[in-house]
Amino acid sequence: MSRKNSGKKASGQQAPAGAAAPAGAAATDGETAAHGATAAQQSEPEAGRAETRSRRQRRRQRAASAAAGLLVLAAASAVMAGSVVADSGKAGRSVDVAAAEVPAGPLTAVCPEPLRLLSGDVAGTDPEFSPVSASARTSLSAAVLSGPGNPVPVSSLLRADGTDLKTIADDAPDAAAPLAGVRSAGIVSSLDVSEVSVLSAEPTATLQATANAVVSFTAADGDLAGLAAANCQAPGNDMWITGARTTVGATAVLRLTNPSESAATVDLDVYGAKGRAEGTGTRGILIPPGATKSIVLAGLAANEPAVAVRVRSSGGPVTALVQQSILRGLTPGGVELIQPAAAASPQQVITGVRVQKPAATKKVAAQRGYDFVTPAVQVAVPGSTNAVVSVKVLGPRGELPIPGGGVFTVDAGSVGQLPLDALAEGTYTVEVTADVAVVAGVSSSRGGEPNAPVDIAVAPSGERLGSEHLAVMPPHSSSVLTFAAPAGAAEVRLTGVGADGGLKEDRVVTVAGGTTLSLPAAEVGSNLAAVLISTTGDAVYGAQVLTTAEGPGVSVLPLPKGNIGGLSVPVGLGY
Repeated sequence: MSRKNSGKKASGQQAPAGAAAPAGAAATDGETAAHGATAAQQSEPEAGRAETRSRRQRRRQRAASAAAGLLVLAAASAVMAGSVVADSGKAGRSVDVAAAEVPAGPLTAVCPEPLRLLSGDVAGTDPEFSPVSASARTSLSAAVLSGPGNPVPVSSLLRADGTDLKTIADDAPDAAAPLAGVRSAGIVSSLDVSEVSVLSAEPTATLQATANAVVSFTAADGDLAGLAAANCQAPGNDMWITGARTTVGATAVLRLTNPSESAATVDLDVYGAKGRAEGTGTRGILIPPGATKSIVLAGLAANEPAVAVRVRSSGGPVTALVQQSILRGLTPGGVELIQPAAAASPQQVITGVRVQKPAATKKVAAQRGYDFVTPAVQVAVPGSTNAVVSVKVLGPRGELPIPGGGVFTVDAGSVGQLPLDALAEGTYTVEVTADVAVVAGVSSSRGGEPNAPVDIAVAPSGERLGSEHLAVMPPHSSSVLTFAAPAGAAEVRLTGVGADGGLKEDRVVTVAGGTTLSLPAAEVGSNLAAVLISTTGDAVYGAQVLTTAEGPGVSVLPLPKGNIGGLSVPVGLGY
């Protein structure tokens, strides 16, 4: 991929100012790396990269050929089935439709660039970025898991322009054959990054690779002090993000990346407490192949305490997240990378909601302009009918009472909030039900001293867990895995993946119905790079809560989607 209109590089040098665009307009940002090596010095690495790209192209061609072959065989099977099922000369008889198994494709996930500080908070213009701080660091950690008895799939981290950043596993012909039934992992730990990158992994047999990567940002000083993390994201054509804010001192930047080879045209639906934003700059946003565009949400919905955005793409699929930062005077108010929530539906489940001591929160919230530190559930109603919303909070021992019963009304086309300031310290799950489709998330904070930095966390609603979810452990923070089973009991199997790529013994935990279970990752195993998660029983939801030992750093990672197998495509014959 290539990126246009660069932001700041890790060195902190000032990027050239971009041309101003109309309010609410999208802005393209990207970086072009400078290469100072001579042609002779580069020839050998370039030859290696060319060979790697050639191998990838051959693998894709083989996969495409295999898929085509399967379709032909399926068609032939359908013909044979038709000759057996349908008697000659008789009308009205049904013919079974055969299904062709199409192999899974390669996994592609976009890893966001580091948090940047806007220089000049001019809503809706081309964002210019300035240095963050001397202590700011952005690290990328990744894990790619093999299938039983198979080698680690060919995988790598790519730069924005498609060149190799770091090889995770290659198809070396002299690699030792793995033992039958044994699994291993390719690991990348704490790789410093300064731009958008892409995780790429080839499929294993008929299954898409079990892989994940996490970008983690930490800073102990500067306006962006705090902790923020995000999973690398598979592109899609329709997604929701909720939990952003554009009030005074709050900056929310929507970042859209198109990793495909086709141009993408994006439409935005932006909702706030005042209703749906109808300004310019929300329709027909063109994102070229390999480009990232940044949109300052205050240019579309200004002074909103709660903003929800629907991102719909035609053409190439895109990824989307919001870089949220808050600054109160000279005091950092927190940072977060807000990731997409579950699709709109009458039921939303948000786990990984970390609440600190209420006394500490009230002390900070008493300051002018610090109402954002109070934990609250935010509900967006995209339809044309008002929603009657019911909120339940599930703790370790079951449901907890909410003042007022947890029932409130949200107007159609707007975002409503319900404070959760009565909750004791702990980690919870919030279940939202409504009589119409809604989207939900929960915001919270960490830090209990007035005039001192605080950090924010936004937990989006998640999807039901299944098999082969890979949670990566980022550096410089502690991870706690949280699980909730709103309806009935479920079992969760956790397998630690060591930093050496070896898998540890399984641990199985039971989540009682209507409760939330919190499990520190350290209890799954020591020196972990990732945790493999699979579930059985009733519906269970999960998240990963990150905190720092020093300072108020906190962030919430939704658990990534599980392993995706090959598709079964029906093949029919007719005239």
